[in-house]
Amino acid sequence: MRIAVVGDIHGHWLELREAILALHASSGLDLVLQVGDAQPVRDALDLSYMPVPERHRALGNFAQVVGPWPIPTWFIAGNHEPFNYLESMPGGGVLLENLDYLGRQFSRTVGKLRIAGVGGIFSPKHFDSPRATWPFPQGGRKQASYFRRKEVEALASSGPTDILLMHAWPAQMESARKPEWPKRWAKVGCDALGELVSTLRPRFVFCGHMHHAVVHQSGQTTIVALDNFSARPDRSIVVLESDEQGLRIVPS
Repeated sequence: MRIAVVGDIHGHWLELREAILALHASSGLDLVLQVGDAQPVRDALDLSYMPVPERHRALGNFAQVVGPWPIPTWFIAGNHEPFNYLESMPGGGVLLENLDYLGRQFSRTVGKLRIAGVGGIFSPKHFDSPRATWPFPQGGRKQASYFRRKEVEALASSGPTDILLMHAWPAQMESARKPEWPKRWAKVGCDALGELVSTLRPRFVFCGHMHHAVVHQSGQTTIVALDNFSARPDRSIVVLESDEQGLRIVPS
């Protein structure tokens, strides 16, 4: 299998389609995975429920996509999504033929690979609180961007995992700190996600959110933080190959 993994796309769906079609033409792809902030915004109502600063509020071009999507693609939620749309299918659903939203957390087997993930970001205030009842008011849109303890615990008990997707960074990334990172990042990575990585011990973890490209080895797990596809596509896509020798990153 050949699998492309993509960072935050922020509504640039037409550009993503061209990028994965180019990869597919050069070497063939079986699956595309995406780590959140995908922003499948259909219209102005969807946009009104997306928690994002006004200066970054944009429809994107998802509404211009005509299905089917060219390569089977799975994506998780980030923290900037049209949540009243995505929360209508908390267990995941099909947006277009070949384009699947994976829900709040998921675990799937494809071929011989187990792929799992959890969307959203961490909030200590909301980690143990129940989700608001859907459909929720405008004031609840940001709360929808936070994952909950029960979702992380469900994933932790899901069994052996080869590829783990998350939007936010796990706590292990603090050990990868680089001088060029913003000084306001007093601490990077989430402890709850770090514990999830330690429990599942996947071969690869892929995350986005921070818009920095970093590869960090933590024990047997390679953690790959992907950059912002909408700004730096060359640093936001990696390709995995799985064969009898195992699972590895290959040149794209």
